Formats: sequence, C-alpha cells, structure tokens
Amino acid sequence: LKLPRWLKSLLCGCFPGGIVTDGSLLELADMINDVTGKDAVLEYSLYGCYCGWGGKGRPKDQTDWCCQRHDCCYGQLDDQGCETKIEEYTYTYRSGKVTCCKSAGAWCQRQTCECDKKFVQCLKKHLKTYQHAYNFYLKDSCSGLNPQCQS
Repeated sequence: LKLPRWLKSLLCGCFPGGIVTDGSLLELADMINDVTGKDAVLEYSLYGCYCGWGGKGRPKDQTDWCCQRHDCCYGQLDDQGCETKIEEYTYTYRSGKVTCCKSAGAWCQRQTCECDKKFVQCLKKHLKTYQHAYNFYLKDSCSGLNPQCQS
C-alpha cells in the first residue's frame, strides 16, 4: 500500500515542509543527489572499487572508503535477515539534514535508512577529494587485500 507523501509525513512525525521519500536503491540515489548535489548514477554508481555493485581490493580514496563502509553496513543488516536493497523506509530532507523517520517501518527499514544516511554524510564530507579519474573505474583494476568490515 503506497501512502501519499503528505500522509507519510504526518504519520512519521517528521518535519513538515521537508522532502519525504520512500527507501530502496532508487531513493538512496535521491538522498545522494539531495545531500551531495551530484548525480548518484553518473557520478557514484561506477566509482572506484566499491561504489556500485560488488567491490574488491583496496578502496582508491575516501569516497571509495565511504562505499566500502556502506557495503559493510548493508552486509551486516543482510546477515540479520534484512533485504537492504529493497527495504522501504521514510525519511525527510530539509535544510541540508536527512532525518530517518522513527515511527515508520520495521527495524530493518529504520537501520537501512541509517546506513544510507551515514553513507551520504560520508560522501558529502569527502566531496573535495572526489576524483573524476575514479569514475567509471574498471573493478578488474582493483587489487590488494579487501578491508575487513568493522562490527
């Protein structure tokens, strides 16, 4: 059942006037676009060794480390039975701040939103070190030991 955005905003108790969005990979793209001002698909989906599907080797820079940590965050939730790539959650974006709505959704949805929120905050923090040379990077060029996920 899809609820209208205005009703979701009321039900979730998030800030009126913010942008309310449902979660999933498509909404993660919206969150990236909102927070970084970059196009998620064109500028992050094939960046470095970890952004986009899969990942291997040593991350190329701080942006790539953000992607590696996001993969770990999703992996830990998936190990607990969540389906992070399709979990729907509700969040608002207002005045540069992402807020995961507390009263909406199950535990997995809330935690998926928190993973995505940490991820986009990391991307924003490292915008100045984003390197166009790592966009559309061939993952076959990635080497070195895979970093361990932090628990």
